[in-house]
Amino acid sequence: MPQRFPKIPKTRVRADLHMNDGSIMPGDVFIPVNTRIQDLLNSTEHYFPFIAQNGDLVLINKSAVRLVRPYD
Repeated sequence: MPQRFPKIPKTRVRADLHMNDGSIMPGDVFIPVNTRIQDLLNSTEHYFPFIAQNGDLVLINKSAVRLVRPYD
């Protein structure tokens, strides 16, 4: 039987990712409830999921991100 991991409730936050190459990616970042985007960026994981504005699911390498600007 496959091992099941507990689901962690996430919040979807609309944000622009400003990448090191100068491009800007609008979309949504998923963060655990009661945390901040800074906590996601400072975690030990090297990648995070991102839903691009066109609906594509993309794994973003944190080292390629210069700035995250939330819409709120």
